[in-house]
Amino acid sequence: MERIVIGSTRAGLTLKERIIAFLERKGFHVEDVGMRRDGEFVPYHRAAMAVGEAVSSGAFERGIIICGTGAGSVITAAKFKGVYPVHVTNTYMARQARAVNDCNVLVFGEWLTPPEHAFEMVDAWLNTRFGDGVDPEWKKTLAGFLDEIRTFESKQFTR
Repeated sequence: MERIVIGSTRAGLTLKERIIAFLERKGFHVEDVGMRRDGEFVPYHRAAMAVGEAVSSGAFERGIIICGTGAGSVITAAKFKGVYPVHVTNTYMARQARAVNDCNVLVFGEWLTPPEHAFEMVDAWLNTRFGDGVDPEWKKTLAGFLDEIRTFESKQFTR
């Protein structure tokens, strides 16, 4: 069973709860590292840092972050080595983020994303692998791009 880490601030609570229930119905184990409805306030950047750290450490292969717009969370999560977050607004973006960029963290803005739309995007992301739907030669090129990014990344991060 695949495990997914998820986090949100207050602005993402409702969508986060709906996505957790959606993923659990599909058989995923979901670890919530963000704000809870009756818990202490967790600012967007701390929720994004918790997801980023969980993915960067290898404890989870994938994560989801939800805040009001998604902007601050994607900026924060991108600070972690090996974390490739994409703020998505439609299923095409979610699919391509995985197929072309090997995205391992989805970011949503609750103020912009109806739950049913989020479910479609999560499904598209989960059901896509790197290189899906891409010409085999272009897949090799994309893999080279990712290797180059990872080499650059290893020079930027010490851990």
